[in-house]
Amino acid sequence: MAKVLGTGGTRQTRPFLWLGNLPCLDLVNTEAMSEGEPVDMLAGAADLMAWLQEAGVVTESAARAAQEHGKAEMGAVFREALALRSSLRRMAERLTEGKGPTDEQLDVINRVLAERPTHQKLVRKGKDYSLTLVPDQESAMQLLAPLAESAAWLLAEGDLTLLRRCENPKCVLYFYDITRNGRRRWCSMAACGSRAKAAAYYQRQRDGR
Repeated sequence: MAKVLGTGGTRQTRPFLWLGNLPCLDLVNTEAMSEGEPVDMLAGAADLMAWLQEAGVVTESAARAAQEHGKAEMGAVFREALALRSSLRRMAERLTEGKGPTDEQLDVINRVLAERPTHQKLVRKGKDYSLTLVPDQESAMQLLAPLAESAAWLLAEGDLTLLRRCENPKCVLYFYDITRNGRRRWCSMAACGSRAKAAAYYQRQRDGR
């Protein structure tokens, strides 16, 4: 059972992790390990809203507007976010094992994508014009659409060989490797990377004696 940080109505104080390079993976990484124990960084809707804003997928004004939908609807959004996170984690596990996503995992992504029906709108920009997408209806569930879009991009356009799980066997974090040489091994050099180097140094010292 993961430790719960904070309550449903109070923002937890543990900082979120931004190591995945894709919003869908950063969502997966809200479940992590701390001192050998699993930790859930999303204890309620307040945590989710804070995370969405820090992730840059929801503006502050959109977050305020979403709160007007009421506690019950925001609770439903929170439960859907956890379902999406669980499905994305299982999908990431399969992808890093060289397997494709299941139909059920695709269905979860498509279910969230369907929450954001849009239409095109012509807007004036000085002497020029451009088309922009605007929502057909405002709903709290649309807050999760960018996460599903991120997962859809990963499957449709991303390079799945760059999707990695941290090589620390005790770590559960995933990332999309955007380094120039494509050889990133750790969720963070400051965390698992430095521990691995320290362990390797210690082993070399022992072997040299």
